[in-house]
Amino acid sequence: MNALREEKRATLDSIEAEYKEQLAGLRRDAEAEEQKLAEQWAYKHLCLAKFLEQMGCQ
Repeated sequence: MNALREEKRATLDSIEAEYKEQLAGLRRDAEAEEQKLAEQWAYKHLCLAKFLEQMGCQ
């Protein structure tokens, strides 16, 4: 009986570790995507600001 409990616990621990690893990977991916989008937005904002400056708007 104890062996079954230990085996069950080991299986659950393994599943939990895999879940945490996958979640950490998803967070890293989301942070990288957020950074990429922020950089794209900043570049587009800079281009728009330069365009408006050339058109005489301030």
